[in-house]
Amino acid sequence: MARELATRLGCGYIDVADLARREGLTLGYDEEAQAHLIDEEGVRERLRAVARGALYVVDTHVVSAVPPELVEVAIVLRLDPRELEFRLSSRGYPRRKVLENVQAEILDACLVEAVSLLGEGRVFEVDATGKSPEEVVAEVLRVIRERSGARPGSVDWLERLGDEALKYLSASA
Repeated sequence: MARELATRLGCGYIDVADLARREGLTLGYDEEAQAHLIDEEGVRERLRAVARGALYVVDTHVVSAVPPELVEVAIVLRLDPRELEFRLSSRGYPRRKVLENVQAEILDACLVEAVSLLGEGRVFEVDATGKSPEEVVAEVLRVIRERSGARPGSVDWLERLGDEALKYLSASA
């Protein structure tokens, strides 16, 4: 979706995970989670160099790796934790990785980090649950153009899931 968004906006696209792997900005590999550990400071410096004088859509869940001064607007895509669990499990991700991602979604981890680093004024939420990629891109475009939309805290999985959230939060991989 981020790549399509960049195309529709006529700007560049950067996938932080790919950038980190391609340019050796990793600190190792977590075998159990099957994920590279990125060098956040190295990625921030590289993004500063790349983004100088240009607009980009930056695709990442590691908000702290993006220089805050370069961010005009941050969109945190949200997804019902049950749907997220299904998608990640269907892709063959290890149970630990699935559970960590579902727990992070329930606890608003990316949203909290984005607000902490960027302030509430630049952060918006888009709930992608049950929407096609085209619908999500259209909603994100509207948020970017109008600078209005769902503010931080609009999506509350703890409230929506009720006791079912405890199943995820008390689980271990």
